[in-house]
Amino acid sequence: MQEFLTDLPLLAAVSRQKSFSKAAEILGMSASTLSRRIKLLEKRMGVLLFYRDTRNVKLTDTGSLLIQRCEFILSETQKAYDSVVTNMREPSGLVRVCMFRDMYEDHMRGMLLDFAARWPDIRMDLTFAEHSVDLRTEPYDVAFLIGPSIAPPLVARKLMTIEPFLYASPELFKHHAMPVEPKDLHRLPCIVLERFGRRWPMHNGNRQVLVDIEPQYTFSSVEMCHDFALAGHGIALLRDLLAVPDEIAGRLVRVLPQWSGGFEHDVYLVTEPGQLPQRVRLFVDHIQVNYASRA
Repeated sequence: MQEFLTDLPLLAAVSRQKSFSKAAEILGMSASTLSRRIKLLEKRMGVLLFYRDTRNVKLTDTGSLLIQRCEFILSETQKAYDSVVTNMREPSGLVRVCMFRDMYEDHMRGMLLDFAARWPDIRMDLTFAEHSVDLRTEPYDVAFLIGPSIAPPLVARKLMTIEPFLYASPELFKHHAMPVEPKDLHRLPCIVLERFGRRWPMHNGNRQVLVDIEPQYTFSSVEMCHDFALAGHGIALLRDLLAVPDEIAGRLVRVLPQWSGGFEHDVYLVTEPGQLPQRVRLFVDHIQVNYASRA
């Protein structure tokens, strides 16, 4: 049993990386040593845990069952270690963060620079992803997500509500009639930002409607939605921060100006459940305090 507990982190690393060489690099040992340890573990247990060939490493059904049963133990052990040991010294280590690129450019740049200045020993790995990620299966400590994409039991802390509006180029309305009601969007070319989805929640005071859009174009990039709207290819939901300069210059017009599209677009800071490592908790607290000060 003692040998199994010693080798369990090795098994977990190989299953996450799907590669002995990558896992060995993370664990700080040679790939041959790691492979030999896993083979000895399989021999002691009398089961095959991995399928191996020259290109791929894949868990067997038995290996998958073992990992599913043990991942929680490993995660809680690591969190307990971090919370006790690292609290006794200056905070350090790596925080892996995932967010939308435009969120960094519009909101997070200053906050992250301030965090780096306050905690110079905490390293940060920032990934831009224009799709929603799942912390249960992807290697991030913190993610910034739109509300409907968050799956339990993840912990979500609301930061803000994005309230986009409908914009289009004046050129579009040389060929199409200006819509009067949200339902009129069905007959117009629309440009969809992937994370907003094809159901646009529109509201006007107490009136709220969901409009099912059949998009002419679908992009994961805010910039592409903006560019295609400017080029006259359709109507897009854009935040006024991005669109107003073009509206002032006459390059875009606000469509259905009495309606906005934000009542379901809440942005959350998301972490896994349970006690967070000190470095992650400090990051989460820093972001929440900064957003609270803006309210």
